[in-house]
Amino acid sequence: MITSNWIDEENARATELAKSGNTTNSRAPILVKNTKQPAPLRRIRSIYIQESHGLAFDKLVFEQKITKGKKAPELMEEAIELLIEKYSSKE
Repeated sequence: MITSNWIDEENARATELAKSGNTTNSRAPILVKNTKQPAPLRRIRSIYIQESHGLAFDKLVFEQKITKGKKAPELMEEAIELLIEKYSSKE
């Protein structure tokens, strides 16, 4: 009859290893947390544009998706930044 609880022993050993940052297998993969910055908060703004402009924008978004480029919100923000730069008053 086994008197010790092996699960508790393993949990205690795992806890100690986690605290120390060591592993029993130095070649084992180590979990690395994602340090990617979260996306900025965004609000929905409805705009009305000509059909041809909407189709051209959809085509651009599709092309960017294929090349793993910018997504639609990022492209729209870039366009708005260019408009603000062009039409803002030069003081």
